Amino acid sequence: MPKYRVILAVLLILFVIGMASLGWNSNPMNTSSVNNSGERDTHRPACSLLKYGHYRGEPIGVFNGTAVYRLSDGFSIGVENSTYLINASRVFFFDWGFVAFRNESEVNTVPLVKFIVGQYGKTNVSTGNVTAEVPVVVLKACTHDGNPLWNLTLSGYAWAYDGGRYGVKSNGTALPTLLVANTSDYLYVLVYQTTPRSYSEFRNYVHINDYFYVLGKNGTVRKFDLGRGFVPIRNTFLISNGSYVLMGFERPQPDGSPMSGYVMILNGTEVVWSRLFQMNDPSCLCYVIPGWGRINENGCAVFGLYDGEGRYCDGKFIYVANTTG
Repeated sequence: MPKYRVILAVLLILFVIGMASLGWNSNPMNTSSVNNSGERDTHRPACSLLKYGHYRGEPIGVFNGTAVYRLSDGFSIGVENSTYLINASRVFFFDWGFVAFRNESEVNTVPLVKFIVGQYGKTNVSTGNVTAEVPVVVLKACTHDGNPLWNLTLSGYAWAYDGGRYGVKSNGTALPTLLVANTSDYLYVLVYQTTPRSYSEFRNYVHINDYFYVLGKNGTVRKFDLGRGFVPIRNTFLISNGSYVLMGFERPQPDGSPMSGYVMILNGTEVVWSRLFQMNDPSCLCYVIPGWGRINENGCAVFGLYDGEGRYCDGKFIYVANTTG
């Protein structure tokens, strides 16, 4: 073998060994850093800051010496002598930093639900998992000067519908819906799974529960498992007055009629009061929630019931019937 070929072979072997020792991965979309618990993640950059230049407007707030500006297309922060645009769809600011919401796509393994209509009109349902590039919502928490704190990735599921020989065929991914509220210290996020508009029964076959998160500087402070139903929850609301937080939703039956409703009041991370409203509950003589509520600075709440109002204050709940018929 010519001498120069021996040298090239040796160099190639050394290159391969060197890449292996450095942990080189040929997959550019490595998802090993995905973090679903809202904990600190040092492997994935959490702060999407774009150099914006110097902005001379009046800040809407100053946190630990970092100025926050409102722009026509979002928010920016002033760090030292530079201004950075926060590349996100929504941003929430706190004394300890900010949380940015971004819609991204990742290669993830997610549940897959298939509906196939057979020859005689019978629907066959199959479930499993599929690995594909799917949309996700990423919450990225950072300090005011742009250092990462934690990230929380929320994903849904894939679905497919085959209407048979003469029916429609469609497929896609269903992202969870997020309701968000905040106080000066915490971010509250209600996360519930959705379905394609025409196929609400998909929810019954997706083994992903709905959750209510309380997030702070160090990530997830509390995580409430809300379970799952036959179809997605509805008539949801999440309201904050700066101190207290009011959350509620209705869980329907498969035919769309009401089944139950749930209300929770929090002060910071503490649950002040919660109640499950069953349909025709004899202890209440009221029905489940139609999707609105309000809460004052003392933690006293009012929320709608189908035939009246529920009122909570100082540890006492009363039901006020609708007298207008």
